[in-house]
Amino acid sequence: MKPSDRPIRVLVADDSATALACICRYLEFEGVFEIVGTASDGLRLVQKAGRLRPDLVLTDLSMPLLNGLEATAELRRLFPELRIVVITQLTGLSLREECVRRGADALVEKSQMPERLMEEVTKLFPRDSALERG
Repeated sequence: MKPSDRPIRVLVADDSATALACICRYLEFEGVFEIVGTASDGLRLVQKAGRLRPDLVLTDLSMPLLNGLEATAELRRLFPELRIVVITQLTGLSLREECVRRGADALVEKSQMPERLMEEVTKLFPRDSALERG
């Protein structure tokens, strides 16, 4: 099995149970993701990433214990190969720059989901389009 044939293993973190459930449902619907775990704060996110070894982390910016920026920096330090997308209700170029500086591969505003999320994930995990066409 080629890497592009297997599901993308995702760990999702958001302190809003509603947002967490919506994101997970959407990812499951897409059919190319395997949700390996969820977390409601940044500290649990980092701990679970160590145990579960996902390919991709989707993390909210505003979370307790460690916020998304702090968790991203720690994840990048511990797991340099991990792909990290920060999701947030906040906007702004300086925020995007700070997320990248801390180690995020992308920032997606929640108002632009799910389309923008899929665009960013496609950049991070290019799939074999010939296989997808069948």
